Amino acid sequence: MTVRRATPADAATLARLNSHVQSWHAAHYPEAFFPDPDPQALATYFTDRLSDPACTAFLTGDPATAYALCQLQTREPSIFSPGYRRLMVDHIAVAPEARRQGQGRALLDAARDLAKALQADEIMLDTWEANTDAHAFFRANGFTPRRMLFRAKT
Repeated sequence: MTVRRATPADAATLARLNSHVQSWHAAHYPEAFFPDPDPQALATYFTDRLSDPACTAFLTGDPATAYALCQLQTREPSIFSPGYRRLMVDHIAVAPEARRQGQGRALLDAARDLAKALQADEIMLDTWEANTDAHAFFRANGFTPRRMLFRAKT
């Protein structure tokens, strides 16, 4: 499985690959997600993210059918907790027609390699409560739940 780093020239591809994830989120959480963001605005978003030296995106497939967007996060120690260097997987998406072919695993392997190269202490990601398929995939790839967010409407 070939994994390559995305460049700002891949922004439109990332925007395209994001569309099915965005629509899933909008269908399950319409109060939190727009169903059809402007493709040009999405491309601009990805161009900006990829211009940040702390951000790395990976692509798989030819043409690309999956991506992961990762961000190095750091925090200094405080009176409450030790500091950290973590790699946050902000997005991971595999097009529906390309699932169960190892692309998601290859993207997580690339994120693990990046975390090691960046001397990160851990890799984190978050997922929405209804995304049980993703939960099973993350668990199968060595991730365990760490915290939960609760909310109440006012």
